[in-house]
Amino acid sequence: MKVEPQISPPRADHRASLRVEVVCEFSAVRAAVLQLCGWLGEKGLPEPELNAWELALVEAANNAVKYSDSAAREFPVTIEISCGARDVEARITDHTVGFDWPQQIGLPATEAEKGRGLFLIESLTDEANYFRQAGENILVLQRARPVGTEISPDIGQLERRLAETENTLADMTAELASSYESLVALFRYSSELGAQLDLKEFSQRLLRDLVQIAEADCAVLRLLSPDGKKLETFLVLPEKNSAPLPDVPLAANSASAEIRAARYRQDVWFSPEEPLSSGDSLRTVLPVGNGVCHAFFVADQLVGTAVLGRLAAEKPFTAAQVNLLHTFVDFLAIQIVNARLLDERTASRVTRRELEIAAEIQRSLLPEKLPACPPFALSAACQSAFQVGGDFYDAIPADDGAVLLVIADVMGKGVPAALFAAVLRSTIRSMPQLFSRPGELLGAANRILFSDLSRVNMFVTAQVVYLDAKRNKIISASAGHCPLLIFQPDENGGNIRSQTGFPLGIEADVIYEQIENGMSSGAVALLYTDGLSEARNESGEMMGEKKLRQLLAKAAAQTPDAGSGKEFLAGQLATYRGNAPLTDDQTFIFIRHEK
Repeated sequence: MKVEPQISPPRADHRASLRVEVVCEFSAVRAAVLQLCGWLGEKGLPEPELNAWELALVEAANNAVKYSDSAAREFPVTIEISCGARDVEARITDHTVGFDWPQQIGLPATEAEKGRGLFLIESLTDEANYFRQAGENILVLQRARPVGTEISPDIGQLERRLAETENTLADMTAELASSYESLVALFRYSSELGAQLDLKEFSQRLLRDLVQIAEADCAVLRLLSPDGKKLETFLVLPEKNSAPLPDVPLAANSASAEIRAARYRQDVWFSPEEPLSSGDSLRTVLPVGNGVCHAFFVADQLVGTAVLGRLAAEKPFTAAQVNLLHTFVDFLAIQIVNARLLDERTASRVTRRELEIAAEIQRSLLPEKLPACPPFALSAACQSAFQVGGDFYDAIPADDGAVLLVIADVMGKGVPAALFAAVLRSTIRSMPQLFSRPGELLGAANRILFSDLSRVNMFVTAQVVYLDAKRNKIISASAGHCPLLIFQPDENGGNIRSQTGFPLGIEADVIYEQIENGMSSGAVALLYTDGLSEARNESGEMMGEKKLRQLLAKAAAQTPDAGSGKEFLAGQLATYRGNAPLTDDQTFIFIRHEK
């Protein structure tokens, strides 16, 4: 045998060829050899030639598996047959480290453990060339096609052929019956796709039909967990004999046939000659026999794995039965995706309804009409950046014509923020005896809400202002909120009085300072949330407190009453933002001292 450094290309003389690529496993290469020999039979090779090629190819392919280590098994074994008018050529490609082809190949001794395979290959072919290279080896086998007249078969041969024909007809009849059952089942499942069916009940019926039509003894269906980290056992048939199967983590090693099928996206076969690994949980369902594991995907995303098993060691699944497994599982994958989309739509509807409820809660917190408190005139605005926000305000009539104003911003959005806003509103309204002392009112509210807020890691900033109409005073206290802005036209363009403290829910016992301010005729004040001072324009520039003070001064000078002052501020905020999206709620209460 000669070994050349370069591999010559196959001849291009009107030759038919078939190429098969399989995983590096004994059962897989054996199935591939049978497929290739069947193809050669269709090309007219007589039975003795087919037997010779089957034996030579099995020995050659087994060598590719036998000499592979764990790294080489990650790559496929490729077998290519080229059939011409004068000869047949086979090429077996593997990715093992290879071996040294002996210069002379003789019949090994009876007690020898190696050498028989190479002797058979040499004996059954006209030429065998082994090309060993780094990372890839190719074995090229050639055998001439026989010529001459066909020898008439004897009576024994005719009887054997007749028996084979009868067996073939019986197999075809059984296959036709199976195909009819398959078509009926597939038409039924086609009509059910997209319907709102119970996924488990649908899967059970489909798996039972598949087991019956494919003549299997058991089946296992696992689905990818929602977090994408493991294969969860969904169904095991037969159910009465099935022990609970543990879930299979995707990060596990390749001991699991299902993990290998999912990782390499190829069917994994097992048989008595190449059984399941001792650590594979499938052994509890199918300790012996034949089986195939198929991983199925939708939009290139793993959905799950399906396993068919048969206890009879001598009866592996046919290609038609495996194709049937693929087809049925495709229907199952579509229904699984439909069910998940339905769940997502349902969850989306629930979330949307929750947001609607939260928005209703938030709207119910706002006073329908602001109370009168002369000489103070009030107006307010609240614009949410999203469907539900954490801002709210309140205006509560008090004794002697006074009014308590509250503005707050609950950390977060959605239902939790709206609920805590409602709780804060109820808490403050439950303590009218403290309205005239805003600092004590905030301290009491903090002690009541602290345990609930801290348990869910939430907090609330709030500003409380008591409008004392008799004394013409504003008494205010702040829990980490934006400062109260007051503009006095008669004091050299205005002044600011502000104070702050910890937000509600940060510490259990907090003493909140309160400040008392007088307001002259024409003065204005503003309670607001940070959505005003942190508003951004199209260039990303923030409004800031300084610009907000300037707007408040303009509102005092250019508007005659509280209502027009509110409209002026809202319009200026919208103009400043331009086409930039509203990213935070904007809530404010505008106070004007009228003559």
